[in-house]
Amino acid sequence: MIWFFDKDGEKLRYEITRDRADGKYRVVITRPDGSESIEEVDEPAALIERSVQLMNLLRSDGWRVA
Repeated sequence: MIWFFDKDGEKLRYEITRDRADGKYRVVITRPDGSESIEEVDEPAALIERSVQLMNLLRSDGWRVA
């Protein structure tokens, strides 16, 4: 699943993937400068909780879903 965020004309990509080999979920945030942050979680409930936290942090920093 992919979301795009916008802030002052800059774009940020927020992606959730699942590795079929190890079953882990990954949250990948790609910033406008191309840098990435990657977090891994094992359980769907933890994924939802962390995803809500991250999206709220982005929103509080001025990012809006594009």
